Parts: sequence; C-alpha cells; structure tokens
Amino acid sequence: MAGSSNANGGVRYTLIYQDATSLPSDNVGGGAFNLSNPVPAGLIEAVGLRISGTAGAQPSAASTAEIISGVRFTLNGDQVINLQTQANSVASATCSRLGAMVQDVGGMVVEETQSATAIDMTVWIPLGINAPVNSRFELALNYITALATITGNFEVWIKYGKSTNLTLYGYQTSQTIADNAQTMVSVKIPTVKGATVAGVMVQGASAADNLISIIPKVLGDFAMSPTYLRGISGASMNGYQFADPGANAAAQLFNDAIPGYYFVPLYNVAVSDGSVVFLMTSANAAVPGSEFYTFTPVLNLPTSGSGERTPVQTSRVATGSKGAILSRAEDQ
Repeated sequence: MAGSSNANGGVRYTLIYQDATSLPSDNVGGGAFNLSNPVPAGLIEAVGLRISGTAGAQPSAASTAEIISGVRFTLNGDQVINLQTQANSVASATCSRLGAMVQDVGGMVVEETQSATAIDMTVWIPLGINAPVNSRFELALNYITALATITGNFEVWIKYGKSTNLTLYGYQTSQTIADNAQTMVSVKIPTVKGATVAGVMVQGASAADNLISIIPKVLGDFAMSPTYLRGISGASMNGYQFADPGANAAAQLFNDAIPGYYFVPLYNVAVSDGSVVFLMTSANAAVPGSEFYTFTPVLNLPTSGSGERTPVQTSRVATGSKGAILSRAEDQ
C-alpha cells in the first residue's frame, strides 16, 4: 500500500548530505565545493553545516568557523542564504564574521572547546521556509586556507520545526567608500512580496573599525557610530560567543565587537522602491584612500507550518501472539 505524507509537528533533525571531502585543508587557495541533494518536505527551521574529525594542529587560531568565507544555499532554484565574509584570517583570535552574522539573526555556532585537534563544529543558520514535496538544495561553500587539514566528515543537517518567520539573506551590494567623505550607498533589496527588512550586515575589507558613522535614511538623520551600532544590535550587551581551545579549553569566549563588521537594525521596514539608502563616512587608517564595503540585507516574511512531512502507513492490521497462534494452528 502506498504511504501518505504526514506533518510531524515536533522538532526533527534530518541529515540531507554527507561526505569526507568538502572539508577545510591547508592547501594554498583554500577550497570551493558545490553540493546538491534532495530535501524532505516540511518547515525548515534552520540549516546546519557540521564539520567533524581530527587535524594535526588547530586549524585556526580561534574558531574553526573563521575558515568558512562563503555559504550560498539554494532551495528549488531560489537563493535563500547568501553569507559571504571579508577579512577572514586563520590568525584571528576573535569570533569569526560568519559566527557573528548567524548570532545576530538568532543562529549559533556550536564548537568543541576541550581539544584543539578534535574538531566538532556546527553552524546553525535560521531559515523558516516551507520545503514542498520533491525539493532539492544546492550549496556553494568556500574556505580560506586552514593552518591544518581536517580529516573527517562534512554534513548538511536540516532542523525541522516551527518558525514565526521566514528569514532571507539577500545578494550583497558592494561599494568603495573614499576616506572622510560622506558617501551615499543604495543597498539593493530583493523584491519579495510581503517581506520587510530586518537589518543589513555591513562589512569592511579590513579587520579594523574604519567606519566613522552610518546614517540609515529610512530611520532619519541620526549618525550611528560603531559603538552605537553594537549597542542597539545587542552585540555589546550579549556578546558574540565562540570557541578558542588554545586560549581556554574549559569554556566558550565572548567578544562584544568584531572589528570591521556591523549589523544595522532597520526594524522590519517595508521597502517600496527596491533599496535602502545609507550615508557612510569611513577612514582607512592602514591604507589611506578608501575601503571596500559589502552590504547584505536580511529580510523577514511571515510563514506557517511545522515539522517534517514523514511517510505514514495507511494499511494497519492488529497483531498479537494469541491471534497468531490460533491462525497458525487452524491453517495446518
């Protein structure tokens, strides 16, 4: 008998991809991998990227997530996650930019702290999208060169469950900002019916606070400094959590700032003309002249549904030893 689809309303973790090759290595130039596989139907609460195994030395000076420089996740041809980072460095002793990005939107990086060479890290990225039947994902993954090659497994997990909203991570806008000159930046916002803009992730090309101020015109004329941005985004109060086994094998560490990275809250503004305008002022102290910035919009959209749709048998027969014994005897 054919089975029917049933929505499992609870939380369920489902492995949708695994291999032993899509891992960070010490090869010059890092690595780039393109993966794809079917996805079970249901409400995808979050996407998890897990790296586990061993390395001959600590792959990065702090968090292994520092090695990941790009994550692009496409579902049924629609890009829903596009997180690209700048200024990655395996010498960094702070939280990674990817780690800060996912924590700013309610995600997390779960990472082993007790060993520098036994690697177990999962990056959870909130999504909240309903995957229909016969869905398929594509993942483009980029790494910088690690300090040591990791041998083990790379896995893609889906956490099915409930979500109050769909979170979309749009295409980056990029622009070079001249030193000490207020510059207008028009950040392109994807056209998605009913979507609002939760905020914009802003990154400089260097791991330094060269930003002087940013004015989101949709909110008025208030000039927001790096310190102010970290206050209203919650970074300076809650901190960015990360692992650094070499510095502390007993506990996670925290940063209240990631130099060169800023989350600009826009309080779910509704955009009608396809863009939001920033007025930015920056001064590059290390290389005077200008700095290259990128802008990643984060969109919210109402969603509904819950759990993974799992097959259910529609033909049921009551069984038991009493009936089985009598039936067996009578059949003789």
